[in-house]
Amino acid sequence: MHLDLYATLPELRRLDGLGDATLFPDSDLIDGRAFAVEKVQDYTGMRWGATNPPPVSIRWAVRTLARQYLTDLHARLPDRATSLVSEFGQTNLAQAGGVWRPTSLPEVNAVLNAYRERAPFG
Repeated sequence: MHLDLYATLPELRRLDGLGDATLFPDSDLIDGRAFAVEKVQDYTGMRWGATNPPPVSIRWAVRTLARQYLTDLHARLPDRATSLVSEFGQTNLAQAGGVWRPTSLPEVNAVLNAYRERAPFG
């Protein structure tokens, strides 16, 4: 599997907030990219390679998912949290997800659904 076809480390490093190599070392970028590629391939059921490179929109989705994965490493609020309790009380949060929503990012979900080859369950 050629992960560089989906996103290179310099491409990820140029994304907003990922430029600090002390906060986001290359090993974390590699993990984030692997997570994003696996998520895209598992959900769409498609594999891209050297002979059939991933479309631009899939490359964008991988970079966006990798960035979210990396920023969530340092976030105090989990991505799929349903409520938050603080000294000010409890706040209920909307939770993304569902059969046709594999991520909490609507734009990424739209791209992944456009390339999906199988039913959303099973």
